[in-house]
Amino acid sequence: MPRFWRIVLAFLFVLATKIGVAAASVSVLFVGNSLTQANDLPAVFKRFTAESSLHADVEVSSLTPGGATFYDHWKRGEAAARLRERRPNFLILQGQSVEPVLAPQNFSYYAGLLKAEADRVGARTILFSTWARPAGDAYYNDRTSGGSPAEMQTRLNSAHTLLAQNTGATLAPVGVAWEHAQQVAPEIKLLDGTQHPSAAGTYLAAAVLFRVVFNSSVSSSTFDAGLPKEISKILRRVADDIPLAANQ
Repeated sequence: MPRFWRIVLAFLFVLATKIGVAAASVSVLFVGNSLTQANDLPAVFKRFTAESSLHADVEVSSLTPGGATFYDHWKRGEAAARLRERRPNFLILQGQSVEPVLAPQNFSYYAGLLKAEADRVGARTILFSTWARPAGDAYYNDRTSGGSPAEMQTRLNSAHTLLAQNTGATLAPVGVAWEHAQQVAPEIKLLDGTQHPSAAGTYLAAAVLFRVVFNSSVSSSTFDAGLPKEISKILRRVADDIPLAANQ
């Protein structure tokens, strides 16, 4: 091959590589509270993605004050300002743990306002559906809870599904994945003794978010987050097995 064409081909290869890296760069803004902050879910998601077959470079940022509701995030204005400043590819919205069933109107209304802000900057909104509080939690004395973790989970699933349908957000059914994990591997503790996730719980949430954000099999990641390999393998399988909405 003439030297000229070898130079041209080398240049095209370098150019294609650079384009590929740029295309694989993704920015994600997490807006939630301590359920996302615990064990640093954004960092786990970043590592999970980097060590997958995608090898995507993910830039993460987060707003996760303890106990924050969607109303709190909207009133403070920082989430909307961060969206306008950073213009991320994805906004991951995670509500306060009882908000969807205790204050459903506020939950839906302010989530809709936050999604509208994401729409304005071209960010795709992922709705992070959460899990029930542990058995014995004081919230089960409130009638809106349903009285048990199983009933609360059913209500949370319904509230998040309805909100996703009404707003056009993409649902990440983390709570559904937790239910499935508890059925197939009850020995894996997903909570830390409170409503907050254990390291395994955060890992499962990251796996579900990875599958939803990238529309890719979770099994392609080799990241274990320090968990025993058998446990991380089970949790990846769970994330791959749960059904997603037809439009995802």
